[in-house]
Amino acid sequence: MKDGMEYAEMLEMPVSTCDVVFKPAKRKKRKSLKDEVIAKVNGFPFKRRKGEVKEEISDEILDEETEKSEEVVRTRTKRIKEKKPRKKLKFDLVYAEGAAVFLLVAAILLTNVFWEDSGINRIFKNTFGVSSAKTDSRSYMTFSAKSPSEELSANLSEGVMTFSGKGAIYPVCEGKISAVEKGEDGKYTLTVNHSDVFKTVISGVDYVYAEVGEEAYKYIPIAYLNEGNANVKLYNDGTLLTGYLLENGSIIWES
Repeated sequence: MKDGMEYAEMLEMPVSTCDVVFKPAKRKKRKSLKDEVIAKVNGFPFKRRKGEVKEEISDEILDEETEKSEEVVRTRTKRIKEKKPRKKLKFDLVYAEGAAVFLLVAAILLTNVFWEDSGINRIFKNTFGVSSAKTDSRSYMTFSAKSPSEELSANLSEGVMTFSGKGAIYPVCEGKISAVEKGEDGKYTLTVNHSDVFKTVISGVDYVYAEVGEEAYKYIPIAYLNEGNANVKLYNDGTLLTGYLLENGSIIWES
């Protein structure tokens, strides 16, 4: 370029010059950070344009935001404290339930004491098997009795039936074997309960076919006499019965 200028001067050519001025590009004014924070608080979020640099929030704005956060914390803490009395309400409900259970138990106990046949008592008896044993108070007069044996020779004297020979011994009526004992002579004595007050005692037999606790039926033998004599006695409420007769294999009660 310099050589060109010198060449132009040598040729005495006119030279014109000009100055070029570069004007800096005009930057668009961006919204201040303060305006951005205010927009966010008021519910109008400010969308940062692409390429903008994040600026630090001034101390004044930070203090304002901090005060708002602290106010929110204080408000929520106050609400939590106001809800605490509900624990007392829960405790009152538990206390009321406990009192109701106590009253129910007390009512059941009082009912059991003063009302024996109450529904609660029946439930307890059925559940736990607690029931009063019923007494079978049937006397000898309510039974249709028969002779212990129709094969053996029989003799009745003062309420004692004596059988001799060899043969089976039957119960006079239905009942349950309550006792079986063997004597020193090898003979057996057994007791048959027909009720809680009426029973038969058979002694002098050689064999016993039933065990204690088993049922006795008047058509099934319970003992056997092989030799000698066997005695049969009837008791009602612990008293030896004497007012009856043996006729045609049956026992006839005297009125």
